[in-house]
This record gives sequence, structure tokens and C-alpha cells, in this order.
Amino acid sequence: IIEDLNWALSEGGLAEATFPENGFRITNGTVETLLADVHLQRAGYPVQDETSYAAAATAARNVIGSGVYSLIEHGPGLENSAYNVLRTSDNEPEYIYAIEFEESIQDNGWLPAYSYPSQMAALGLFTYAITTNVYRPVDEFIRVYDPESDLRVQEQQFFHTQREIDGELYEFELSPYLYHDTEALFETNRGDKNINVYRYAEVLLIAAEAIARSEGVTAEAVEYLADVRSRAYWETDRAEIEAELSGLSEQEFVEEVWKERLREFALEYKVWADIQRTRLYPVTSEDDPGEVTFVNVIGHTNPWGSTFQEHHLLFPISDDELQRNPALVQNPGY
Repeated sequence: IIEDLNWALSEGGLAEATFPENGFRITNGTVETLLADVHLQRAGYPVQDETSYAAAATAARNVIGSGVYSLIEHGPGLENSAYNVLRTSDNEPEYIYAIEFEESIQDNGWLPAYSYPSQMAALGLFTYAITTNVYRPVDEFIRVYDPESDLRVQEQQFFHTQREIDGELYEFELSPYLYHDTEALFETNRGDKNINVYRYAEVLLIAAEAIARSEGVTAEAVEYLADVRSRAYWETDRAEIEAELSGLSEQEFVEEVWKERLREFALEYKVWADIQRTRLYPVTSEDDPGEVTFVNVIGHTNPWGSTFQEHHLLFPISDDELQRNPALVQNPGY
């Protein structure tokens, strides 16, 4: 993978532009970001090549130093927050790579319908036959957020619990708002919002973690983590955030990066990869929301009563792959 990505950087003739600016085609930044992510994964389990932290930092710095990307900024009013722009717009300088959808060619399936629980479908308000909260954030997860300080967990940011429709207010269990597509839900039945795979926010967090691991908790590492956190803690003075982060040990700082990854990518399918590479499971506190501790995933019991075993860290190889290639051996435990 690394050899292919380095070839793409040197020989690919790729554009130095954001993904939307390049007509939603692969760019130099896409390749560098994937390279940074690969090196970060190699630094963790099962490879544990700690020299890969420096390589991840280099690749992430290249993306940052290109000057091409920036975080989405908040507009006037919470309805125009960066997180609502993230929900509604495909053309932003934060986007590095996305899975593209276009309603006249291929829509994004049931994604908009995941933004309401199933009981809401009985009201007959939506163009979708059913709604289903398949990505419902359980209490144990939602406690990764500070409910007072973090904008992401406020109503109609990443999540929602109510909506006014035709003058009537409906209330329901906490559901993903990031997938909410008003036009698809109430008019067309065909969502065309892209699914982001890499955003600039992730590059900043990869850089913060990789620099801290390879060079220590430097001002640069603090700056990158503070960039992401200060956008979410929109009413907290940035200097206060930076001062708090600067006083942390390497391990404490890296754990703050992990917490921010949980909060920022809650609905972008990043959690399990982090658990695989760290072998640590995030545990939250009912008495102290916003605080997270990390425990050994092997032997830990999840909110549904299942205990993780070592073989769960790898997925099983599907039967069709095993039949295609007799040289493959099924992963242990399956």
C-alpha cells in the first residue's frame, strides 16, 4: 500500500486541490491523507512499528502545509454551524475524499431514513416507507461529549431529538442528524449527499497524535488538536483550550486526541479502526459526561453484554473469498 501511494505521489500527476475543486476526483491530498492514516495504523497493533509515527506526521504535515484545505467555519446562527454545513454541502474546503452520490445516477440509499426512529414512519410524513435509527448513539457513547461546552452534541448538530413538521413538534429518541436530508425525506426519496471518508479535521488529529508520539507535546501538536476542539467548544476561549492541552504528558495528550476522534467522527465509521490499532476501548462516566477512560478491549464487556475476545479484532474472511483463493486461511476464532 505504501509503495503504491508513494508512486501515486511521485508519478500520478495529481492535482493539488480539494476533492470538490478537482471535480470529485482523487488529489494529491487524498493520497497523502491515506498515507498518513496507513502509517498511523502501522504504528499501532498488530505491527507496532513506532517509527511509523514520524512518517504519519510527515504525510499529515504535507497536507496541512499545502494550504489547500481548511476547516469549515461557523456561520451566523446554530442552523448555519459548521456541522450543519457538513450535513448539507458537498463542496467545502474541508473535504479530502468522499463517496459520491447523485440522485439521478445513484442515490445514497436509506441514509436519510436513518435520521429518525422507526416509530416516526407510522406518522406518514416521509417519502421513505420506513425510517430506522440503525446508528442510534447509546448513552454510553453520547457521554463522550461535554453537554455544556460541545456544540456537536447540541440539538440539530450531529444529533437531534425533535423536529417541527407542518407546525407540529415531534419528539423522539436521540438520532443522527448528520444524515438528515430534508429534500430526500419529504420530497424526492433520493438522497444525493456524499459520504465523507476523509476530512481535514482528521488530518489535523493524525498530525497531533503522530507528532506527540514522535516529537513530544509540541506547540504544533497542541495547535492542531486545538483547531478541531475549539470549533466544537465554540464558546470557550481558544487560549484556555491550548493552555490545558500544553500541560499534559504525552500519553494524556494522545488520549485527548483519541477522545476528539470519537466526538468528531461519531457518525463516520472511524471508531473500530481506532480500537483495533490501540487495543483500547473507550469507557464513559454517567457522573462526568465528557470524560473518557481507555481500558483493554480484550476482556471488556460492551453495553450489550458481549465480551470482546482477541479474535474479534479481525473480521472473518467471507466464504466467497475463501472459495476464490484456496491459499487463504480463515482468521482464528471463526
